[in-house]
Amino acid sequence: MNLVEKRRANLINLTYYAFLIAAYYFFMKYAFWLVAPFVIAFAVAMVLQKPLRVISKKTKIKKSIIAAIAVLLILAIIISAVVFVGYKVFVEFKGLGQYLMEKVNDLPNLIRSAESWIISKLAFLPDAIEKSATDAISGVVDNLLLMNEERSSAESEVGLDSFDFSVITTPLGGLLSTAKQIPAILTATLISIIACFFVTCDYDGFTGLIKKNVSEEHEKLLVSSKKLLGDILGKWFKSYATIIFITFCEISIGLNILKLIGVYDGGYIIAISIAIAVVDIFPVLGTGTVMVPWAIINFFNGNIGLGIGLLVLYAAITVIRQILEPRLVAMNVGIHPVLTLMGMYLGVQLFGVIGLFTLPITFVLLKALNDEGIIHLWGRNRFKSAK
Repeated sequence: MNLVEKRRANLINLTYYAFLIAAYYFFMKYAFWLVAPFVIAFAVAMVLQKPLRVISKKTKIKKSIIAAIAVLLILAIIISAVVFVGYKVFVEFKGLGQYLMEKVNDLPNLIRSAESWIISKLAFLPDAIEKSATDAISGVVDNLLLMNEERSSAESEVGLDSFDFSVITTPLGGLLSTAKQIPAILTATLISIIACFFVTCDYDGFTGLIKKNVSEEHEKLLVSSKKLLGDILGKWFKSYATIIFITFCEISIGLNILKLIGVYDGGYIIAISIAIAVVDIFPVLGTGTVMVPWAIINFFNGNIGLGIGLLVLYAAITVIRQILEPRLVAMNVGIHPVLTLMGMYLGVQLFGVIGLFTLPITFVLLKALNDEGIIHLWGRNRFKSAK
């Protein structure tokens, strides 16, 4: 191949990949939620196929009947979980929110406690430096308290006649926008349930129709992609579900121990454990985002025992996480952590919350397909995850 032909081939490949990236972007940005009910239906059907075949073979019952019963059973379990577990969690989080609002209203005392604690730690400095540092800290604290008093005074003096209703325009607009989406959400949920019935009952017919309308090469690509995607999603779900559960148990047990020995006198342990366990799965945040500031605030308030207990609990969770995560997640299923982090960031920026999960999974799927030789984006097995 001469230089001109090589450049022409590179240009064609570049155009082809640019087209695929643009198609992916427009699909995720504008079309994903339109087909989301059917994506969910196919995902549920794919997961149920293997157990349905086994049950149908052993019981000699028609597969469509078993599929309908399975979908009804899953729906009943989900509704039960939402009604019973969801209500308990809602009550816990509602109480936790009220408790946090009370703490926010006590902000001046917290600021003064922080000032006293910091100043007490500066006693080792020479007198001149200590006085300068103390004056600077006191000045900052006085300004903060003055700003807080002015805000509180303005809020208390504001009457109905002088109230600026434009302040609530944005919240009301957001509430109205959410209310308008409720019928669409209910419709999408109903469509997802109905689609689950049809797709699960006639899964072989749908897949057979797709195979008849694609070439043999594309059929191989679809089958391999489905298998790889199923394996990847299965590993991720099991891994992070296990990590969330372990973190939840660690925090619950730790806070109960602190409460048992009289260090922690608060409540809402379930809500706190759920919130921190969910935050912990994000690589940039982690448990330290909540527990370290919580410990520092307790040091400022003079609750030294609780502050130390929270830091010890945080250290234990971090050590266990570092031991378990590489084994459970298998180094992010063969993709470098930096690329995973980049995928999460770009996904959120481009597609919102759904992009937080879909773009990293897309990266993993592309790497797996390339490693299997099904597609050729770069040299096969050239890039390995960090060991």
